[in-house]
Amino acid sequence: MTRASFRTFRTAFAPLALLLGLVLTGPACAPAPATAPAPAPGEATDLPLWELSHRGSTLYLLGSVHLLRPEVYPLDPAIYDAFGAAEVVAFELDFNEMMAAAPLMVQVGTYQDGRTIRDVLPADLYAGVAERFVELGMPMQVVDPMKPWMAALNLSALVLQAGGYEAAAGIDMHFHERARQAGMEIVGLETVEEQLQVFDGLDEEAQISMLHSTLEQLDDTVAELDRATGLWQRGDAEGLAEMFIEQMGDQPEVLERLLYERNRNWIPQIEALLRRPHTAIVIVGMGHLVGEGSVIELLRERGYEVRQLLGERAAVAAGG
Repeated sequence: MTRASFRTFRTAFAPLALLLGLVLTGPACAPAPATAPAPAPGEATDLPLWELSHRGSTLYLLGSVHLLRPEVYPLDPAIYDAFGAAEVVAFELDFNEMMAAAPLMVQVGTYQDGRTIRDVLPADLYAGVAERFVELGMPMQVVDPMKPWMAALNLSALVLQAGGYEAAAGIDMHFHERARQAGMEIVGLETVEEQLQVFDGLDEEAQISMLHSTLEQLDDTVAELDRATGLWQRGDAEGLAEMFIEQMGDQPEVLERLLYERNRNWIPQIEALLRRPHTAIVIVGMGHLVGEGSVIELLRERGYEVRQLLGERAAVAAGG
């Protein structure tokens, strides 16, 4: 695994970052510059939203960024319209299960055999990691029991929190709260245990490389998520796909573990939602909806009609 792997994707679009962002007690977020500007009125712009139609049934797929700045809201009205048309919402995780599983995440992400991260990291890497954690307000007594993958996710999440990004402002939490208030049926596409295994299944060398990469790229993390957020706001599926491949394309086994395998596993569940009598909306990380091997591509290969939707402003500009 090269040091270029994971980077923005691991925190912005990996679902465990959402749980980390909710349970971490990091420093207060300082004011930060706004993300890339939203499309101007009348600008023809795609949304991170797709409509699947089949035999008179409709299902929506909304790409999520798990940590966002509050400034991105409100979203385009067309996104709220699609959500309002649904009676069932599917997230990557059932949020009730996710919060209940926070102790499990701590258990899986820490050593249970007496070792500490100091024991497994090269001395210079440990010193660099310790310096940055202390700067971010997390004492090493808390970090030392962590496995390298858990330390990497925590380090990125803390930096993004300091840069103004919040899990509570992420698309998942935004719509989960709306779904709860509306009494919608909420389902999860996979379990916390399955998502934990995505990272905990990496061998120790790969985990150390992941942490090394995180430390090296830490000062670019906020800027990269700014870039990704701008692409997401504009529904730039091609641009996001290129960004993910740029960051992870040299690691096909990582792409397989984090994206492709999970995408394939979700297709039968999405098809089952489509067969139900009520309209559903599926909200998953944007990385799962763009590029080769994506959920969108897999659905089209199975013969479904899937189209990316335009925003209301874009629809007016296009004469819609």
